Amino acid sequence: MLIVDSIAAFHEIEGPIGLSMGTFDGLHVGHQKLVENLTQHCRENGYRSVVYTYSNHPREYTLGMKVPRIITLEDKIALFEELGVDVLVLLKFDALQRDMSPEHFLKELLFDPLDIRYVTVGFDFHFGKRAGGTVDMLKDYAEAKKVVLDVVEPISRYGEKVSSTLIRNLLFEGNVVKVNELLGRRYSFTGEVVHGKHVGRLLGFPTANLKIDETMNLIKSGVYISKVKLGKTYYPAVTNVGFNPTFDQKELNVETYILGIDEKLYGRRIKVEFVKRLRSEMKFENKDALIEQMRRDVESAYAYFQFTS
Repeated sequence: MLIVDSIAAFHEIEGPIGLSMGTFDGLHVGHQKLVENLTQHCRENGYRSVVYTYSNHPREYTLGMKVPRIITLEDKIALFEELGVDVLVLLKFDALQRDMSPEHFLKELLFDPLDIRYVTVGFDFHFGKRAGGTVDMLKDYAEAKKVVLDVVEPISRYGEKVSSTLIRNLLFEGNVVKVNELLGRRYSFTGEVVHGKHVGRLLGFPTANLKIDETMNLIKSGVYISKVKLGKTYYPAVTNVGFNPTFDQKELNVETYILGIDEKLYGRRIKVEFVKRLRSEMKFENKDALIEQMRRDVESAYAYFQFTS
């Protein structure tokens, strides 16, 4: 997959192309439907599949607010490639993007410089200054240019439209099972293993402490059955997200106990994928009570993987 990060490089794409556009916040099943439409149509017609998106969230620039990521940029790029995209246009949303009129966006940015034959967007796609451009405007322009336009209607789960907002609400509740269904994959963190307070090793459960990207939308504190990816291999694990109340920890911590592995992973980047919530964080009266609960958590994880494998 070719990645371009400037409009000039975008305009250098040669030959007929199919295009999908959006923020792809979370890259959930609705977004994946768009990309699947794109790659399938392009394969069938001999076009290059191109996704136009941003490395930052537009609201971070327009409103000056932090928008927690559901997926890291690193993982998002990898998933686009896995989905078969030929070219990923990954621009930084800035003043140029913010102030571009919808008409300029369509004419000068897209259709004049590029040989666009197919476009697919979501039903609520907006573009241009103050999000003034609508799907209807794009539809009229595509018809005039004899470009095939495919508008994807919303996908619903649990009686609600699949959206990044719904996913964030479920993360806040710790409902990782539903989150995973809406994402079409397991919710995950990718981070570097760093030194912690080594409490887990002293208790007989050596954990890998993860340094998590500050922009990530963290899941509700608690203990989760998880899977850890080391290189290309997955291992069952138990992951704690929280503050370790038994030891009065003040900073949020993500630590994972990888079942069947006892090696030091400091400095390595690992991926933790969340499978199922086991319980909330608890404050124990003493170390022995904590150890006993950790044993039960590990037994639950072993039983889960044995049952589902």
